[in-house]
Amino acid sequence: MHSNDEKADELLWFCSAEMIAVTVKLFHGDAPTIIRENPSLLQDIPITSRLGFPDVVFPGDARNEVYIKLWSGEFFSGSTVGSTTPRGLIGRVPSFAGALSGARNVQVSIEVRHRNGAVLENVISPGSGEPPMTVFHSMVFYRNNSPTFGELIKLLIPAEMMQFCHLFFTFRHRNPKESRNSLAAAAGSGANIRGASDPIERPFAYAYLPLFPDSRAFLQDGPHTLVLYKADKLNSIPPDLYYGAPAFLGPGQRPESIPVPSHLMKGAVPSPDSLIIRSFLCSTKITQNPELLGLLNWEQLPDKNELCTILSKFTFVGEVEIVKFLRDIFDSLFAVMISRVNEQGDMDDLIFNAFVTVLGIIQDRRFTNFQPVLDVYIDQHFTCASAASRIIRSMNRLLADPTGASSASPLRNTLKVWHYVFRFVIRARELQRVKEANVGSGATSEHFEQTFKKELQGHLHEVNKLMATTRPESIIGTQTLAIQHFASILPDLAKIFTTVELVTVTTHFSNAMPNPKGKLIIWKLIMYLQIVKGFLFENPQSRSLLVESVVSWIKPYFGAYDEHAHVKPTDLEATKDNSRIAWLESTRLCVTVIAVMLSQLQQSLINPVILADRKLHRQEHDNVEYILSLMPRYVL
Repeated sequence: MHSNDEKADELLWFCSAEMIAVTVKLFHGDAPTIIRENPSLLQDIPITSRLGFPDVVFPGDARNEVYIKLWSGEFFSGSTVGSTTPRGLIGRVPSFAGALSGARNVQVSIEVRHRNGAVLENVISPGSGEPPMTVFHSMVFYRNNSPTFGELIKLLIPAEMMQFCHLFFTFRHRNPKESRNSLAAAAGSGANIRGASDPIERPFAYAYLPLFPDSRAFLQDGPHTLVLYKADKLNSIPPDLYYGAPAFLGPGQRPESIPVPSHLMKGAVPSPDSLIIRSFLCSTKITQNPELLGLLNWEQLPDKNELCTILSKFTFVGEVEIVKFLRDIFDSLFAVMISRVNEQGDMDDLIFNAFVTVLGIIQDRRFTNFQPVLDVYIDQHFTCASAASRIIRSMNRLLADPTGASSASPLRNTLKVWHYVFRFVIRARELQRVKEANVGSGATSEHFEQTFKKELQGHLHEVNKLMATTRPESIIGTQTLAIQHFASILPDLAKIFTTVELVTVTTHFSNAMPNPKGKLIIWKLIMYLQIVKGFLFENPQSRSLLVESVVSWIKPYFGAYDEHAHVKPTDLEATKDNSRIAWLESTRLCVTVIAVMLSQLQQSLINPVILADRKLHRQEHDNVEYILSLMPRYVL
């Protein structure tokens, strides 16, 4: 490179006229396999993580990264405000440089400091594949008071240290005639230039940004307008002289209106300049929600009341934050449940509400990708064996007052995730059963098993009482949810009850609401369809019991349309039309239920096992004849 500025400028223009050809090749599969199968192309190629989480974060996935984008600045302090400021990288000297004598060449340097002032070494990554550095230096725009940097860096700070760290920014005016080689060397080595003796190298301002602004949760994602403070020598600015001063502007706030504590005024004098940065947290260990952070670190809370407050506010935590910390949240909730602080069980309901909130988010169709994550947790990571009885008691307390203002909504939320709640309950019982087998006799284990079965029967009895309730009318919504989700809990109940006992459970639930009306009829018919499609109808012993019950259940809704029975003469035509549509829908569902039962019985009649047993074969014929007794009612 020639030292003559004009020739350097010409060379830059010449280079900009060249073309670069880029070849792109797409690989499919996981990164380790792709690298192993393509060693000549991909050996020693760095793997770059996406800016954000994938669609699913499984238990055990660990990531802890902070992305900081140095965006733009306003540096008019000591310059001619309002001067024209075209942008260009340092090293290009336009002929109109004299007209820009008021503009400056500003460089921003970033380092990570501990609260005690120590600089963290090699925790800044300027890009994928680049070695980490201690100090990041921005590009320098030639004589531009309002540069837009757009430079992205990644912070690699250990999770246990992040709460005590902050970013420290220094701002300098750079000499455009300074050797490019020295600039490149300084930037490449990450050298600390805080003690530079050249007057041009002295900072004119500094700023800082705590990663935990309120000491409770991580900095929120998005843009932050940093407050710049006047500086001369950085050696005289330890954290005690600026920590506690406002780090960034609030909405609508101006630099001149910043309140600085009196004891910090000597080393933290606000400047009219400003810098905008953008932050983005991508972590499975650190959260931006104070309630969630408090729950994950519940053992560090000063007292029980604060833990209760956090649990009561947990329902307001954002869904995206919750799904990233599923395993940690469940572990914390169950740890609190069996801890000394909850010896009396007075926090069980708060824990249960938080537990149902998490399950409800996973049940949401926006987060269905996380349902396999929940399955993995229940089967492989859930360890709280004593949780079953506590969960059942919390559900029963909601059922004891289903129409109460404090329980109606939580009860409905619970019924929406009823099958997941029972999966935890049954899994807890399985874990407890293993413990009992190791420490007790067979008689003791049998006693515990019968006690647990009675607890489940008591819960189901409370559900049946809910279904028999007729006042107020708003109870219909809760009953509808119970009908919609009842069939989903049967597979888990089958691990405790025999198939014959489950038929009794199903029959009592269906008969608990003898005269459903409106949409409840449709939902009950859908429930019957789910039952005859399920495992209970596949078992010959339970099938013979179910056939008689199902036929009696659908009989009232299967037959010719009787306008006098369904509507009144004074009803509007729209009401009559809706009544006939409802009858058609119920008839369609009844026909479907009958068809499913006959199809299953047809397969049973040719089953070699049943053919070899005359009693079973006779029973299947009786089942078919019993179902066919409904055919005369099939009149449209």
